[in-house]
Parts: sequence; C-alpha cells; structure tokens
Amino acid sequence: MHGAPLRSRPAIESSRSCLAILPPAQQGTGGERHNLGIAYSQFPTKVLILSEYAQLMKTSLHSILKAVAAASIAMIPLLAVSCGEDGKSENTPVIQNTNGIPVFSIKTENGIGVPSDKKMSVGCNIRYIDVSGKTENVTAHGKIHGRGNATWSYAKKPYKIKFDEKVSVCGFPANKDWVLLAHYCDKSLLRETFMHTISEYLGLPYTVRHKFVELILDGDNMGVYLLTEQVEGAKERVPVDNDEGYIMELDNYWSQEPLYITTTRGHHFTFKHPEVAKEGGMMTGDDRYNFILDYMNRFEAAIYGSSFKDPAKGYRAYVDEYTFARWYLVHEIIGNYDTNMYITMRNRSSKLEAFPVWDAEWSFGLAGIGQNGWATPPQKPIVEGNIKRSSTFIRQMMDDPYFVNIVKDEWAKLKAQLPKVKGDMRDYASSIEKAQRYNFKRWPILDKYISVGLIHMDSWEAEVDYVFDWFDKRCAWFDSWLATQ
Repeated sequence: MHGAPLRSRPAIESSRSCLAILPPAQQGTGGERHNLGIAYSQFPTKVLILSEYAQLMKTSLHSILKAVAAASIAMIPLLAVSCGEDGKSENTPVIQNTNGIPVFSIKTENGIGVPSDKKMSVGCNIRYIDVSGKTENVTAHGKIHGRGNATWSYAKKPYKIKFDEKVSVCGFPANKDWVLLAHYCDKSLLRETFMHTISEYLGLPYTVRHKFVELILDGDNMGVYLLTEQVEGAKERVPVDNDEGYIMELDNYWSQEPLYITTTRGHHFTFKHPEVAKEGGMMTGDDRYNFILDYMNRFEAAIYGSSFKDPAKGYRAYVDEYTFARWYLVHEIIGNYDTNMYITMRNRSSKLEAFPVWDAEWSFGLAGIGQNGWATPPQKPIVEGNIKRSSTFIRQMMDDPYFVNIVKDEWAKLKAQLPKVKGDMRDYASSIEKAQRYNFKRWPILDKYISVGLIHMDSWEAEVDYVFDWFDKRCAWFDSWLATQ
C-alpha cells in the first residue's frame, strides 16, 4: 500500500483490498511511503484494525474522518478496513492486531449500549480476533449485560456475555456464557490472573480459563479486560451432576439473589448450580432445596461441635479437606480480603469441595482492614499477618493439627514451584505491556487512589513491580509463620 502524506488532515491510503486512516502526527513529513503491515513498528501509536468499519465506508466515511480529525492525536488508533473493489467487506478480511492480545469487538443492537440496570440485557454481535489476525470463525450473536456488585459502579465496567449458541473463544471449550472483568481498581491488571495461576499449580479440580483481551464496545476501545469462563456446572467447567450437583457461594450479597439458603448458624449460600427460581429449576422447599439445606446444617453442626476433629463425627465426614487446604493457601498467600468461597458438591454421594477460586480484586497488598471496616490512606497494606486464617470454616479447620499438616504439605509442594509460578506471572505481565498503554490513556487513574485501594504508583510498571515485591515478602512471612503452627 502506498500513498503521499498530508500534514494538516488525516491521510487516506487505499488499494483494491484495504483502506487506512492515518492520524496526521504519524504521517511522513518527507514524502516517504508507509506500509500498513509495519505501521506499529514505525509509530508509537497502537494499530487497531476494525474490519466492521467496511460496512460504513459508503455512508459514514466522512463522519469517521471528522471524528479522527477532532480526536486527541496522541493515542488515535489506526482504523483499517478490509474491502473489495465495490467498497463492501470481503468474506475473508485482512485483519491485523498489534497490541499483543486478542480483540473482543462487541456491537450492541442499534448502538444503544449496555443498559445501566445490570439485570437488563441487550442483543449484540460479537467478534473475536486473535493475535495473528485470524477470526477463528467467531462472529456470533448474543446478549450482554452488566455484572458485579461494587465493580458495576466504577467507570470501567465488567460485563457478562451470553451467546445464542455455544461458542469457543481463545481456544477454550465451547460454551454460551463468558465474563469480561474490567480490573479498574487493580492497576497492575494482573491480580486475578495471578490468583488463577496459583490455583492451577496447586491442582484445584477446576480453575477458570482466562485470557487478556482488548474490548471494543460499540467502536469505543475500552482497554484491557480479562475474558474468563463463567462459574457454572458443565463438563468442561465445574464438573457437577446436572440433577444432583450443587455449586454454592458463601455470598455477602445473598439478599439480591432470587433464591438462597440460610443455615441454622446464619450463613447464607446462593447457587450457581442448579438453576433456581425458574421453571424446572430448584425452588424453595423442593427436594433439592431441602437436601442441601439439611446437609449444610449437619456439616456446620459437625465442624462447630465438640468432636469436630473426629474423622467420623467431625467436619471430615462432610468435606474434602485437601481442596479446602488449597483454597486457603491460595487466598492466604495473596492476601485476599474480599473473596466469597465457592463450595461444590458434585453429587449427593460426594463431599463438599472448595473450588473454584474467584475474585482477587483486593489482594496482593492493594487494600487492608481498619478498625471500622476498610482501611483508608494514609494507612498502608500489611505484608505480615493472617488474613484468611479466621474466615468461615477455615478457622475451625486450622485448629485441627491434621488439617494444618495438609496445609504444610501443600505449601511445600507449591513453594518448590514458586520460581515457575512467578515466571508464568512475568509472562502474563509481558503479554499486556503494549495494550496497557492505551488502557491507561483511556482510564487515566495511575497515581490516584481508587475506591478502598491504599497504594498508587505513577506507572503501570511500578504497579507490577509492587505486586511481585509484595508477593515475595508475603511468601517469606507465610513460610516462617506456618512452620510455627
């Protein structure tokens, strides 16, 4: 592709197969000619290719040019459109992706956007573009709505996607349900991924698959998101029996759910499986509801009873202690203050298992607890001291030497793998080094306190270094503390 530079307005370069819009600040000044394929290497701005714009060429090209000319030049993406001689998109568009992570492009019906009420969905067309520029045949219709609790109130919002049919993205097993996590408060963008990495090394029965993506929502680059599987019962996800299995969440927001159980000790559990409060789903007072409520009451009577250490009469008769030990390890060594426990029961003949792990927003030294709730600046996060030792059920289990020895054995295995764990973490960080630049142009929150966060750094690199430094110190403390138990 060749073309002469224009200095005062966006340049249009075209050929039989492609059209590109180049911001003036990145066009040549000496008559040199640029190739689209090396645009990113020559210019500091990201190159983002949105082939969907081919549909707009004949009707909205003037609007595109006007918007480009009016935008801040410093971080304008390059909009590249693949088209045929007639100006229409080709069946196999030439797509480039130069930020190093896949693009997840979502267009809501009629461009109306995602409703502010997170319970309301809107139809959308979804396209996945992998790093090499292939689309993996993922261009599908579905619905999108908001998700999260406090996270839904932030400027950069998380979303839930439901395809009309099962779809495989990022090479993951096909499913309808996917989640896009925003990580607005976590300015390293990495804490959730690091938690899942540790879960994988510890060998929990299931860890949600995840992949960094750039989200384009109705043409707006929303920055770096983590695409993950939805926690749900499925063959390739949480392996529970469809009729007899349960996935429960010890849920602080239980009252917002359509159905939950409350044990005699006042613990509230909501359900990811089975489906609830709908035709064919579990209903209050039916057999499935009564069975799990009775089971949880008997389990709590055992773990809080005088014989809780007894292998036949105590908690071990109801739980798989190894998954509970691994769940505890994950959250203690990352200092996770605000995660809800997922408890899985594969069928009525199995025991309770603590997996999968979820939600690492306030971990790795980002937040802390003060005298009256969340700590606030100028208080600093702690490195030493128990954070999950006193959490529900774990407190009792850690008073049993049998369980403590399991934790010690699991820690010894993980400790030997820590160099590999941190190597994988570094690889994840490197994978978003380019994409994070636009993320923090779109969301200029570096060097600011966000929500209950107690730290702020002036660069993404400093945020990442802080996470690694804190984790090293935390592991050293935990190793020393556990040896005394």
